[in-house]
Amino acid sequence: MSFFFFLISFQFKAQTITGIISDKKSGVDNVFVTIRKVTSPNLIYQFTTTNKDGFYEINLKSKQDSLIIDVNAVDYEPTQKTLYNVQDRSSHKVDFILEQRITELKEVVIEHKQSIVVRNDTVTYNPDSFKDGTERVVEDLLKKMPGIKVEKNGEIKYKGKSIKKLLLDGDDLFDLQYTIGSRNINSEIIDKVQAVENFNDNPLLKNLINSDDVALNLVLKKGKFDISGNAEAGYGFRDKYDLSATGLVINRKIKGFSIGTFNNIGNNMSPYDFTSEIVSTGHDGDKTYLTPQLLYQGNFYSDLDEGYHRINNSLYLNSNFLYKFSDRTSSKVNVGVYDDKISRRNSRLSIYSFNNESFQVSESEILKKKPRLYNVNWQVLHKSADSLMWEYLGKINYEDIDFRSQSVNNQINQSNKVKTTNIFLKQNLIFTKRISPNSAFTGYSHFSKSSSPQEYLLSPGTSLFNDNSTIIENRQSARFDKEYLVLNFQYFIKSKNTRLLFKGGYKMNSNDFESRLYEIAGNGEERTSLNFQNDLQYNIMMPYFGSSYSYAKKKFAFTAGLSAQYYKFKLFNHSQGKYNKENDLIFIPAADVRYFFNRKSSLSARYSFSQTAPEEKNIFGGFVLNDYRSFVNNEVDVTFLKTHSYLLNYSFNDFYNLTTFQISLGHNYRINDYFVRNIINSNISASTFFQLDVGNKNYNININGEKYFHFMRTTLQINVNYSISQSKNVVNESNLRDVENKVAFFDITGRTGLRGMFDFENKTSFIHITSLLGDATQNKFSTLSNSLKSILKIRSNIKANATLNFIMPDLSINNNYWFLDTELRYTSANKKVEYSLIGRNLTNNKNFTTISITDYARSVSSHNLVERFIMLKCSFNF
Repeated sequence: MSFFFFLISFQFKAQTITGIISDKKSGVDNVFVTIRKVTSPNLIYQFTTTNKDGFYEINLKSKQDSLIIDVNAVDYEPTQKTLYNVQDRSSHKVDFILEQRITELKEVVIEHKQSIVVRNDTVTYNPDSFKDGTERVVEDLLKKMPGIKVEKNGEIKYKGKSIKKLLLDGDDLFDLQYTIGSRNINSEIIDKVQAVENFNDNPLLKNLINSDDVALNLVLKKGKFDISGNAEAGYGFRDKYDLSATGLVINRKIKGFSIGTFNNIGNNMSPYDFTSEIVSTGHDGDKTYLTPQLLYQGNFYSDLDEGYHRINNSLYLNSNFLYKFSDRTSSKVNVGVYDDKISRRNSRLSIYSFNNESFQVSESEILKKKPRLYNVNWQVLHKSADSLMWEYLGKINYEDIDFRSQSVNNQINQSNKVKTTNIFLKQNLIFTKRISPNSAFTGYSHFSKSSSPQEYLLSPGTSLFNDNSTIIENRQSARFDKEYLVLNFQYFIKSKNTRLLFKGGYKMNSNDFESRLYEIAGNGEERTSLNFQNDLQYNIMMPYFGSSYSYAKKKFAFTAGLSAQYYKFKLFNHSQGKYNKENDLIFIPAADVRYFFNRKSSLSARYSFSQTAPEEKNIFGGFVLNDYRSFVNNEVDVTFLKTHSYLLNYSFNDFYNLTTFQISLGHNYRINDYFVRNIINSNISASTFFQLDVGNKNYNININGEKYFHFMRTTLQINVNYSISQSKNVVNESNLRDVENKVAFFDITGRTGLRGMFDFENKTSFIHITSLLGDATQNKFSTLSNSLKSILKIRSNIKANATLNFIMPDLSINNNYWFLDTELRYTSANKKVEYSLIGRNLTNNKNFTTISITDYARSVSSHNLVERFIMLKCSFNF
């Protein structure tokens, strides 16, 4: 974070701040006292030091409304206070009592302080201490830092929590789409990485609330101002190409980052994912307001890294700019375009066994998917005064997806065409008033509209009436529309050890769903029935009020909250002429207790009880054809889903010694839940979801730890997870069946930091899944994988690395895979130009087979891979 010092020789006598800084015994001399404006907290406005008696005096250069006073001294913990309404008096006396800082002086601790520095809620990493020379972008760097984990979809977690923001020199340039930065910013321009706990992006609420949010701040190297960037061009065997360019603009008023990529080697540099059911990080914050999609658009999932299986032709363009009109007003805009062509060949053999019958289903499919997306986000922030701020945010997202496939379902050849359009508009307005140092008020309004019309053509079609007619085609249309309105206020109060929050507001969720399924007979006749139609309006109106109380003193912290919500339901079923209306008052309690043994370790326990309304996808009764062999519908029930959740967590974080450990025990008990009734035969399957007042339970234990062993210069990471989930289902008119699934997961990673010619990283993963029907084992399988990465530093500017991946998808059969990737990198003397020779999948695996199980089926699935290629790449830094 950059600090600008303004040294002015004259003194303004109208306003003076004085005080005594002591350590409970006597005054402390040479204490550094700085003053910052609340409106520009990143800039030091004035500073001074204390005399031998601990006395300080600052004569303000100009009249100010509100100020932040920071106090820093060697051997003492830093502290700060905020002054409001400073202009009301000509002088202010502000005293501080400092607490002694306890510092371990072991040799290993001193060495590690250069790698990690802990100060209050901020942990600062020195990237050079964790690099092995193979990093290209920020995401590669973060994966090697203790306490930080990067998920497969780009989501970043710190100490197990998903981060809220990825900041660039203290500014929120990317908002929720932070993978734009983590996947594209060059790691070489990063000077420090800061993990900030108790993060709140509203400066007027500072010290008023205890936040569970976490943010990462990327501090740029000094001199990386004005304009810098990187351009890469790679071309390889089998007509493989990888082109990209990034630009970074930073000055006193403007901060901007732009990215352009075009490749067909499986890389996805965007925050969007159209190859899995996982919510993209680009949409994660909006998933409550987005309409669902019912119709199948291809199975592109794989257990492998996307570079092995993602056959693409991807273009992604994005620009992010933040402009500061003044210290009080700023605006931000994000514009993105994504265009891709994804293809895959799938095959699957499923063996079904239930109710004393057994049969198999053979499927294969050639898929092509063309997603196109346009996205615009904007923000305007204005501080009318030091204690008053408003913020306006908006978003427009447009998606157009064209999916086509040729499928074979038990020797029945069919053509599939799905057209999907998603339109999303969102607007937020936030108002904050700091009433006093101990209280504040916020107002929040949200309005969004979302629609997702879909059209599906299946040819030849499936008979809807089982009359042996020749069906030329099925036509399925489905459209969700949603409007969401939120009005919310919050009032915060704090005292020495307590914090109170009062909140209230109004929510309205209006949903429309319309679907039609037709069959086109050989004579051209269109046929349907009410069983294959839906025309619904589902409206929820909810005024609510709640409060929470927090208490913290020394090693103990406690939080309790209660919310009252009055629901008004209206469900219009126009296709069947039915109307349901219900009102219900519900209460939602929550509690959190924490005990801090010391600064490194803590124990916490949480409880919550939730009552949630049914989602849109569970309120339609007519059947929907969602792929070439599957129908889905619901037995409509608007009863709330009630869940008790329990979590016990112990964490130990000693960043000075690079040691972390966490163990958590979780349990969810659902008083009622959705279950599924399946009708399955060799040609089709139909799934009906229904509610029962029968409890579902799941249990989970998670253990993860990380330790640096200095004598070996090696970091060891361990992750263990074991879960038990209990459910029920009905298959082909069976009785209600009790199903229990057990999943055991273990992985261990070792990474050296020898700083010599060689370094290594090895990761071993094991998964075991068991499915039980009643007390009998129905299906089970285990998988094992190992990844060994070797790094050779031939010279300071010549590095090579090779990664050997070994995978056993099923330990019960001999079906193993070896993947070999290599890279040789040469950097010019001025570090401006870099050449790379890259090899991917050099063992040339062309297909990958996996096993999956349920309580009634075992499936063997296979898909094609990105074939072997060698690429020469050149990159240029400017």
